[in-house]
Amino acid sequence: MFEWDREGALALLEEYKSFWGPSKNSQFGITGRPDANTGKTNAKSVYLSVENHGRVGMSRKNIDFSGGGAILEKLKSFLERETFLEEDLLDFDDMERDLQRIETRSGRNPANITFRTMISFKPPAGEDDEPEIERGLVAGHFLTIPYWEYRQWKAKKLNETFPSEKPNAEWYAFSKEGGTPPQNKAKPPLWQAILGEKNSLKTLVADIKELVEKSMGPGTAPIKIDVNANLGPKTGERLATIAGLNKAIREVMADGTIYTRGRRFPVKSRLNDAVRNKTFNISSSDLAILVETCTVKIEGERVEIDEVVNYEKINNITMRFPKSNKTLNNVVRAVMGEQMETFKVPGSTEGDGITLKQLDAMEAFSNLMKVIK
Repeated sequence: MFEWDREGALALLEEYKSFWGPSKNSQFGITGRPDANTGKTNAKSVYLSVENHGRVGMSRKNIDFSGGGAILEKLKSFLERETFLEEDLLDFDDMERDLQRIETRSGRNPANITFRTMISFKPPAGEDDEPEIERGLVAGHFLTIPYWEYRQWKAKKLNETFPSEKPNAEWYAFSKEGGTPPQNKAKPPLWQAILGEKNSLKTLVADIKELVEKSMGPGTAPIKIDVNANLGPKTGERLATIAGLNKAIREVMADGTIYTRGRRFPVKSRLNDAVRNKTFNISSSDLAILVETCTVKIEGERVEIDEVVNYEKINNITMRFPKSNKTLNNVVRAVMGEQMETFKVPGSTEGDGITLKQLDAMEAFSNLMKVIK
């Protein structure tokens, strides 16, 4: 069926998960210990913080919105698809829109999460002295450099460890005059993981979208085309102009195994199966005929061919006709033309010509009706 570099996209997701995963917790100020003030368990990794971003019960204000968690969930859902339609690409528009909302709406942007923490720390001059500490509001991340220095000093004093590397000053922002910290200035790990210029959810969505657009299309396996049922003789004539199908029909009709032994008529199921098993190439003009008369299956549902992404690239197909053979018989008649009366059926003892039993039955019924009238 239609193929795209799904494995490549899944690899990009795994790289993202690994970069922000627990193996790098110490780099991003994650100790795995409860919060010193509230006692609540802190995030186990930046990646899990992204998954929980925007979810009720996970945010400081318990407000549910389309945050990093919803975007990541939609992206992973898309990556489960082996095949998809043009309309499915709108998922990427939704993800990009939600990312923009996170960036532009102050209350959703991780850069603006506020904490009351240390903004200044000076270790004591002597053993009996107390450290000089100043607290204030910061935006972005609670682990300021002064707070990290304090935790290192305290851990050493208690003969313990504080398993976190020194944070970056860009993780947080605060007003030196006191009061409300500036908006959209901090770049904490959660902000970087969602909106950063590299290794972020924003770049991941863009990279996978680009990969999808570049690689999607028919692969090496032939596309299974379903011919719509009950198409009239004129459509049969149009299908017969498809060179690959024309050749396939002639090959099938020359195959003695499809006929009832010694007779001139093919067994309906054998004829249908034989045509179904033929693979052939098509041209752009052939494709135009198929778009009008056929469908394909996407995840078990029949859809129009031109709804499929990059359907114009189809060039290798099989065709599946309805089991009634009404449409297939129309194509056979159009392909064989006058040979319907003169064709030498392999092994036939009834003379020349091909008899399609369905046609005989229809003619018999028609003739009967004429007699009744």
